[in-house]
Amino acid sequence: MIKHFLWTLFLFGCHSTSDTQSHLGTSSISDTTTASTTKKKISDLKRAAKLFDNKQPFEITSFKNAINKHTTDTDTTKCRSWTLAKSDIEKIIKNSEPIDGTTWDLSFSVFTCIKSVNVVQAGQHFEIEINAASFLSVSNGDTTVLFGDYKKADRNYFLEHPNTE
Repeated sequence: MIKHFLWTLFLFGCHSTSDTQSHLGTSSISDTTTASTTKKKISDLKRAAKLFDNKQPFEITSFKNAINKHTTDTDTTKCRSWTLAKSDIEKIIKNSEPIDGTTWDLSFSVFTCIKSVNVVQAGQHFEIEINAASFLSVSNGDTTVLFGDYKKADRNYFLEHPNTE
């Protein structure tokens, strides 16, 4: 019985499921096909997930008041007095400039008051959240880009302005 166990162990130990191509350092046809398919999928994804360009034409399809639940600011009473017309929203979007996460963190407060805006640009749909503290986020799928509005002429649209010091 032990003899059979040792032969079985020896046979399975010598058996390899890898192909000779992998031992030679060359890729098999299936590896090349998989890599090619993966590159095509990434390329298609990049084309599909276009970034929003606020300097190019866009159309606002809808907008509404909303509450940002991901903030330590709990005062929602100030939101009642914060109103924006469609033309104000267009100006804010056009006048904002892209910012990185560090700038957003150091220069902007985060209020509960937001305007949830849907736009279309070149056939692509984007969700925009304008925060009453002078910044907005633009999302498309799993990509989000931050913008800050530093224009002095736009200060009357917000409850707080960015820290520029």
